[in-house]
Amino acid sequence: MKQQKCDLLVIGAGAGGLTAALRAADAGLDVVVAEKDEYFGGATARSAGGIWIPCNPHAAAMGGQDSREKALTYFRNQAGPRFDPQTVSAFLDNGPEMLKFVERASTLRFAAAMGYGDYHCEAPGGETSRVLFPQPWDGAELDQDLKRLRPMLRRAQFLGIQISVLDVGLFMSAGRKLGSAAYVFGSMLRRLRDQFRAGRSLRLTGGNALAAGLAAACLRNGVKILTSAPARRLLHEGNRVSGAVLDSLDGQLHIEARYGVILCTGGYAHDAGRRAETLPAIARSAESWSLYPYGSNGDGIRMGEAVGALFDCDMAHPVALAPMTRLAAGEGVMEVSPLFFFRGAPGVISVTRDGKRFVNEARSYHDWSVGLLAATAGEEPVAWVVCDHRAIRRYGLGIVKPAPFPVRPHLRSGYLTTGCTLGDLARSAGIDPDGLERTVSEFNEAARLGRDPQFGRGSTAYEMVNGDPEHRPNPCVGPLDKGPYYAVRALPGCLGTFAGLKGDENARVVDADGSPIPGLYVAGNDMASITGGDYIAGGCTLGPAMTFGFIAANHVIRRHKEPEAVHADSAQHAVQ
Repeated sequence: MKQQKCDLLVIGAGAGGLTAALRAADAGLDVVVAEKDEYFGGATARSAGGIWIPCNPHAAAMGGQDSREKALTYFRNQAGPRFDPQTVSAFLDNGPEMLKFVERASTLRFAAAMGYGDYHCEAPGGETSRVLFPQPWDGAELDQDLKRLRPMLRRAQFLGIQISVLDVGLFMSAGRKLGSAAYVFGSMLRRLRDQFRAGRSLRLTGGNALAAGLAAACLRNGVKILTSAPARRLLHEGNRVSGAVLDSLDGQLHIEARYGVILCTGGYAHDAGRRAETLPAIARSAESWSLYPYGSNGDGIRMGEAVGALFDCDMAHPVALAPMTRLAAGEGVMEVSPLFFFRGAPGVISVTRDGKRFVNEARSYHDWSVGLLAATAGEEPVAWVVCDHRAIRRYGLGIVKPAPFPVRPHLRSGYLTTGCTLGDLARSAGIDPDGLERTVSEFNEAARLGRDPQFGRGSTAYEMVNGDPEHRPNPCVGPLDKGPYYAVRALPGCLGTFAGLKGDENARVVDADGSPIPGLYVAGNDMASITGGDYIAGGCTLGPAMTFGFIAANHVIRRHKEPEAVHADSAQHAVQ
């Protein structure tokens, strides 16, 4: 067995782990990052890359009116009885500092998405200035390590061009707006230039840009990023975690970490047993899909439990959810694609098998899924997103792009179902025809006036941003009255996990007695969510992941400067 020593070992190379590694290396520590997959970047690299940071300086510079007390109020309201003032305060106090550090120590730059509301921005303390997205980043900075970056999902690209959340509206309207068409044409020219330059697009956006920028900064600061190096077990000296055993391409590797180990392996999205145990409703589904990398299988959590860590599943929702669609991407090839956009656009509704609506479709993807689980309690949770011809040509539906792209290929593949009338559509899709016709008739009556009496669609800032700003009087509400009609089948899929190892305000993993385990830290989806298990805002997983990675590294740095504290921690835990 090969031996290696370092100051800090980070297990997992997503945004949380890379932020921790960068902070520690910037302070002069010798850092190793161990990633089990062949790529670094984790789930971050295929995400939208939004980070939720209340009271961030970019929003303040643009006139944002957020405050610490306002953010605390929102947390109290959203987390309810699961509100933990210590960890929430640590996040609020360190989030803006983490952002400043990342922009100082890397070439990443962030832009505040002003007007992009918290998912429940109408609740006390809700705001519209807390989400930031990384600006496009030049992948050439990674040089040869670019091939080790996890690729973005194919459906999040157009002709190899990465599309950020802020680009979606431009790409979707390119067929009917000259300005949007010019933007897309310029993107295609850059893509062509990059093809000659590097054989691929170098303009990275969203989570791909975030992971790449953090990794590049880590590598410049001497961090060793090991890929295809899964951690198998933690090492400990007495009560203190002191390293880990890895499998590598060169054989087993024993790494001794002087000041600790940080677990950032991505949660348990692909641990089917624990997922079913924590959210039984998902187990009722004949199909259960996740966008997370297959490496997010709960091994970090299990390693923590093996040394006494507490797994906290007291969550409103232990699993983060989003509507997923399944498609045949070729003979013998199946893909899963989320329905993130335009569920709540004019001319679009979601119904269950009985043809009834079950949710305000313009709410977040997590709220949509929770609504479906509640409406189908005891049954298979399945729904159909239904629209008319006008809506599908203007907004698309799932992977179906708007005009001028054709609809027919998606009908041939079976991804999309159609019917000349609502009754025809319902019979083809397996929906109750009378129920669907009655639902659409009732919906249309108010929708022509821009109203949704049943669910109040289009009543919050978040909902309106995700609607059609050109549609009046309500950007989220319009009738379904222009055939033919279309539907795509959707299921609640896993978008990550909220339950995880219990961490304290210093990101230290605690045991069943609430005592910190010396030398063991946690961040990201391995850590029990500080939101209490609800998706309260875009970026409310990545923002805390990076912040608690930053907090963990700062605690390690303090231990490094005060070496006697390492032994004191071990002695205190032994007494407890």
